[in-house]
Amino acid sequence: MLKNQKWTNALDAMLAKGRQTLAIALVGGAVAMGAAAPAYADVARVVTASFAPLTDETGAKKGLLYDLVAAMMKLQNEAKPIEFMSWADAVKVSKDQKNVLIFPMTRTASREADYVWLTKIFDMDRSYAGRPGSTAVKDTAGAKALAGVGTTSPSASLDYLKKQGLTNIVEFPTSRELMKALLDGKIDVAYQPNPFSKSDWKAVGGQGALVLGEPQERSAAYLAASKGSDVKPDDWQGALQVLEQEGTVEKLVSEYGMN
Repeated sequence: MLKNQKWTNALDAMLAKGRQTLAIALVGGAVAMGAAAPAYADVARVVTASFAPLTDETGAKKGLLYDLVAAMMKLQNEAKPIEFMSWADAVKVSKDQKNVLIFPMTRTASREADYVWLTKIFDMDRSYAGRPGSTAVKDTAGAKALAGVGTTSPSASLDYLKKQGLTNIVEFPTSRELMKALLDGKIDVAYQPNPFSKSDWKAVGGQGALVLGEPQERSAAYLAASKGSDVKPDDWQGALQVLEQEGTVEKLVSEYGMN
């Protein structure tokens, strides 16, 4: 059941008219609407950073979550561009300005009061990732015994490692720099969402499959809005549910090889 009545009405109308009043087509990662969507609170900016394969500034395909957010925006007649920048800059913009959307954001206790949490868009496992041929690091005790555990900063991964009491953390500004350090032997393992590690390992020239330990966390990637924003979670949850019921989410997940 859709939480927002306007999305219930929209979906009911679509089904009653043979899906002719609301046609959603996946074309280049965007969604084409056959009927006008309701009016929504203005969005000032939409910001993200490159976390391939979820978001990717460099590729022709911009990433699974980029395409999903773009599709939700299209459903709501929201034409603001999605801006790529460093994650630190994206977080700063989201804290300094009102009605800014940011993704992919991990929902943590320390962040809870700083954002309006619009909708969960994807679940990700986090494991300690080692070089091919290394011994899997299965738990915190194993990680503490290493010379260096790398992660990105600022990030929920860094928050987790600190909470676990690790004192051998090596911080990097981007996922790609983190994985290059792993490739060069400057750290023993990397800790971040597994899709980031796999993608950027290949991007920096890594050969073979990473050795992933047992997942330490399963965290959800959220679309969030800056604190005090006028945007409403029901609008975005309803838009995502329409995409799920139309099969757009399943198509994108399969297209990016993440099913």
